[in-house]
Amino acid sequence: MKATKILALLMAVVMVFAMAACAKTEPNTTTKGTDAANDTKTTEPAASGETTGSDEILPAFGKKASDIGVVLVVNTNLGDHAICDLSNEGLQEAAAKYGFRTKVVELGGDVTLQVPTFTEYAEDPDWDIIITGTPNMKEALQTVAKEYPEQKFILYDAQDDLSLPNVASLDHCQNEGAYLAGVAAALLTTSDAKLANDKKVVGFVGGGENTALDDYLIGYIQGVHSVDEDINILVSWIGDFKDTAKGKELAVAQANQGADVIFSVAGVAGLGTLAGCAESNVYSIGVDSDQYTVLLPTDPTTAANICTSMYKKANVTVSTLLSMALEGTLEWGHYEKWGLQEGVVGIATDNDNYQTIFSDEMKAQIEQVQADATAGKLEIKSAIGMDNAELQAILATATK
Repeated sequence: MKATKILALLMAVVMVFAMAACAKTEPNTTTKGTDAANDTKTTEPAASGETTGSDEILPAFGKKASDIGVVLVVNTNLGDHAICDLSNEGLQEAAAKYGFRTKVVELGGDVTLQVPTFTEYAEDPDWDIIITGTPNMKEALQTVAKEYPEQKFILYDAQDDLSLPNVASLDHCQNEGAYLAGVAAALLTTSDAKLANDKKVVGFVGGGENTALDDYLIGYIQGVHSVDEDINILVSWIGDFKDTAKGKELAVAQANQGADVIFSVAGVAGLGTLAGCAESNVYSIGVDSDQYTVLLPTDPTTAANICTSMYKKANVTVSTLLSMALEGTLEWGHYEKWGLQEGVVGIATDNDNYQTIFSDEMKAQIEQVQADATAGKLEIKSAIGMDNAELQAILATATK
């Protein structure tokens, strides 16, 4: 796929978001795991304001859009204010445009449900596309995709390294967004900001260790040390993406060790990390969505300490990939990476908290770094495809 085609599609999807926000839509059906007793498979097409005409036959599938079913399988649960919610938003936006049927299946972090769930929907002719994301879902998807070569799968936020002919995959350049988060953290911890101390220590709290989380981490390390190589970076792992209590505990522990800015990359568990930062009165950096803006209405105490968030526009990614699939332009068996140049990663700079916490000088520095990174002027290493020895060498630089 050419970059111009991708950018055009991304712009089109953003326009659809704006129109669909004004349209009344039917809620999608959600299912917990694979409980057939609770599985209402006759979801209605999402109501759409502006559609491409659900009565038209789509050549890519040989049937009307209203006869097409798309099931989104999320690793944990909706309500994470992060990638699961964003993915569902993208699904619903695409459904509003085309009028296809939707379902969301929440696995609650139970890995034993992955293969059975994919198998269930691959065997059901009502579902034309199965879409899921994150590296934690990759192996199960590949296992089932090999068994059901006629079923179409979309894997986002991860790479199908087997290049299966019925799988289209797309990874985000989270290392690029995390680099900007690292720059922001470093500028803040070395400043005279209200919650900054003089210890030059920042933190990173991840969910479960995988290639994507390593990519976040080494991007963050590179960004921090591009500002000041003497800053120490504390690294802690929760062990999963749902244990909010552990996330909070680790944030408090890092704050007690001197960290005054902590980057939380842990899905639902990360909500605990953000709460722990607020309790310890240190700055936090959210992930996936602008978590300050998202949490402010319901949890202003936690939101108050979120200085920025490293966003990953999974909503745009999911909606764009589904649009391409229905239009017949998605390349099956193909892998893409989208990042700063495609506008799907970055840090949140438009909210009041960011504008208040960061000085004009710091904001100008961050803006320049983002411009240079987007233009390809900076070398930001990625953990994806990296030799393990090189990866470990970078990770070892976190603390001095």
